[in-house]
Amino acid sequence: MARSRIITNTAVIVSPLILGILLAASNFTLARENRRLSGLAHYYASLRHTPEGAVLPELHGKDPDGRDLTISNKDVSQDTLLLVFSPTCPHCKRNWPVWLDLARGAVGQRVVFVNVGGPLPANFAQLYSFDHATVMAETSPETILRYSFLETPITVVMTPDGRSEKVLGGELGATDVAAIRKILTTSQAEGGVH
Repeated sequence: MARSRIITNTAVIVSPLILGILLAASNFTLARENRRLSGLAHYYASLRHTPEGAVLPELHGKDPDGRDLTISNKDVSQDTLLLVFSPTCPHCKRNWPVWLDLARGAVGQRVVFVNVGGPLPANFAQLYSFDHATVMAETSPETILRYSFLETPITVVMTPDGRSEKVLGGELGATDVAAIRKILTTSQAEGGVH
């Protein structure tokens, strides 16, 4: 009887202990896998748009009339505001008034609208004004990959030497607009030199 009681007590203690060890091992494995997947997700997210601080190459594509267009940073003395859109992107369309406001306030800076989403519809320029900014109506696939223009909208402020100073993906909020204006105003005050 004492022996059966010891076996019963041992079974009561050992079963939860084994289950606890298995649960701890499972949690450890899941936590490690979550860290790995989080790192992988962060890596892929970083590929969706231009990284900040990178020196960027020339942009290549076509203007609205179908002529070859190259946007170079060679001999440029002002910041460049790149406004990257797709004509079918609803977020870009909602962002458009904010972009136009930024473009109008970017006195002394170069403003470039960059279409990465297919041909512009015939009436697009009438519905969504470009306000005398340079327009890359069709961007080369190589440029899209080199700049990581894989989501829209993207707003990029580039220094005169072609470095991406500020990169914002998605619709711009008030704090985003304030940050961009501050960069552009500082650049104007310094004569375009950072």
